[in-house]
Amino acid sequence: MERVEDLLARCAAKGIPVAPVTDAAVHAGTAALRHGAQVDPVEAREVTVAAVIAGADGEVRVLQVPRLRRWARPHRGADEWRTPLPPYGMRVAKLARAVRRALGDADLDLRWADDGRTCRLVEVVRA
Repeated sequence: MERVEDLLARCAAKGIPVAPVTDAAVHAGTAALRHGAQVDPVEAREVTVAAVIAGADGEVRVLQVPRLRRWARPHRGADEWRTPLPPYGMRVAKLARAVRRALGDADLDLRWADDGRTCRLVEVVRA
């Protein structure tokens, strides 16, 4: 079994932004990438100081992010209403596509952090 550090190093070598856990993020969460799946369930929560003070830091939002093909745009969710994805959801979809390109189509669990401009990989583990 590959170590987490080895998987992160392979992603970084492919140009995927990798962030330390202490990175200043606005949103953070997890994504479950599964072999052959057309939809990636993504859990996200706001991690700003204002959210912590307001008590909203524990609220988890679940997004159904479609698996992106080579030239696909990540603008709509995979739910039955095709709800528009929030900007961080679009960036998570692009990150998932990049991780799949770097590591192959496998069962992976990602931890990510988004600072409002860039979605960075915090951790990747084979599921």
